[in-house]
Formats: sequence, structure tokens, C-alpha cells
Amino acid sequence: MSRLLLLLSCLITLFALTACSQQSPAQEITIGFWNVQNLLDQHDDPLLPYDEKHSPSSVQERLGKDAEVIRSLDADIIGLAEVENASILKRLVTGYLSKNGYDYYALLEGDDPRGIDCAIISRFPFLVRSVDIPDLPRDLLVARFASKGTPFYVVVCHWKSRRDGSHEDVRMTCAKASAICVKEIITKYEGRAVPVVLVGDFNDTPQNQSLKYLEQQGLTNTMLSIPENARWTIGYFNRDENNMDLDCFDQVLINSSAKQGDILRWKSTKVHRPKFMINDRRAFNGVKIPLPIDDYKERIGYSDHFPVIATFELVQPE
Repeated sequence: MSRLLLLLSCLITLFALTACSQQSPAQEITIGFWNVQNLLDQHDDPLLPYDEKHSPSSVQERLGKDAEVIRSLDADIIGLAEVENASILKRLVTGYLSKNGYDYYALLEGDDPRGIDCAIISRFPFLVRSVDIPDLPRDLLVARFASKGTPFYVVVCHWKSRRDGSHEDVRMTCAKASAICVKEIITKYEGRAVPVVLVGDFNDTPQNQSLKYLEQQGLTNTMLSIPENARWTIGYFNRDENNMDLDCFDQVLINSSAKQGDILRWKSTKVHRPKFMINDRRAFNGVKIPLPIDDYKERIGYSDHFPVIATFELVQPE
């Protein structure tokens, strides 16, 4: 599996990292995540067995809608899922988001047969590497940030979906790889525990065993601070039960150093549901469900997922 990443040519050396606080006058920093759902280009990639080719006009419309959501989210650092390649990411950032300060970005080229990769965009510079997840063609994207030389990390993931079967065992493998990344790999590299924020589409809810495992490993799932009926991020029509399942798949987890640490201190987390992204559909009992406007037949939607965003206090080292 390729581990090479695409970075802006102006990125990055370790000694050139600037203080995030310089751009955060309120002494806060926001970290978000969004599964954009199929940000794919108009080219047929012969290396991808299940590549989807879209018309130039549909790609432009999708880029515009993705940018609209990202601008409304207005997070300083945003992890993304289901971005096809570095080229389409660059079009999004340097074109549609050129006035929004996302000067730094990276994408992991994985081996997913559809070419849906993890990416990150940021208003602050960072170093980036990948960490392998066994049995999954999408690695963990690990981004190292620093404020006045003090490091913190954002890890972006997209675990195995439930399509064509549950794949619960694979998601547990993802959980174990994520825990090793947070607790062992990053700690060993830094020589001490540092703040880590794990964001992604886990394709499991906080009640599933994979997420409970991460809590057992010392991570705090900040989604649990949101009332259960308000923390869902995706709706799925369960044909077997003739019901719309509302699931919290997109989540923000933190280690103890990011919860109440010497550089980052978590304050709050929420699901971001801008009104323009919502399509009220009548459920089967007549109740309207505020689902996101996704792709449907010829319609280009925003995504089938709502974004999530966490706010942290950025503590200044003395």
C-alpha cells in the first residue's frame, strides 16, 4: 500500500511550525470532521477497479456544495473522508475555499478500490504520516501540529462500512490499530504523552464494541456529551424493520492530554446541521426527519453525513 502523501510545496519542516494561537485570538481552536460522500473527479483511473467517472459539471456542483458546508463549519482543522485524490482536494482548497484560510492540506493515497481516501485541511501547518490498519485499504492519517513548539495531534480515520455485511471484526481491528497509534506510536515518537484528537467516520456508534474498546483504552468519546437523540450524524433506511435508523457514526475522541492538558483542553462537541443542508423527509409514521440532502438518482447532494466539530481551549505554554 502506498504511504506517500501529497502536501503543498510550501509545507513543512518541523522547525517552521508556527504557533496556532497567532491565528486564534479567542484562545480557542476548532477541529472538525466530515465524510463528504464521494468527492470524485471526472477522470477514469485505470488503477481503480471500481472507479466512478462523473461529468465535469457534476464535479463542479459537488465541489461548490462541499465548500458551502465547509465554510459554514468554519473549523480551523478539518478531517475529511471519501476524497478521491490529491488533485480534487487541491481544486477544493485552492479554488472554492481560497478565501477561507485553508493554506495547508494533505491526502493519503490508499488502496481502496473506489479510491475514497482520508484527507485533512488546515489553517495551520503540520507534519503528516500514515499508520497502517491491517485488513483495511485506508490508513490512519496522522497530523502533527505545534503551538510554540508544543505538539498535539489530529488523527483522521474512515473505518470499514457495514455494506455487504456487518464487518464488525474489521472495525474492531481498526479500533485496536487506532489505540496503538494514539497510545504507543505517537507517545514513543514524542517521548511523552501529548494531546491526540481522533476524528472520523467509524461506521459504528458509541454503543458498539469497537468504540467501547477505545474508551477502555483511555479515550473519551466527546459525542457522549450530546443528548442521544441529538448526536446522530447519518440516517439509514432499515428495510428489514421498515424504519429509519439514526446513527452516530461520525465522532470525536480525545485522550486525557487533550481533555485537560497543558496545551489543549476540550470544551464542547456538536453535530453541525446547517439549514441549507437539510431535507425534511416524512418518515413512515408521518414524522419529519431532518436528514441531510444526499445524492439521489441525478441529484447532486451535500452528503449523507452531517459534520461534527469540537472546540478546544488553546493553552499558551509558559
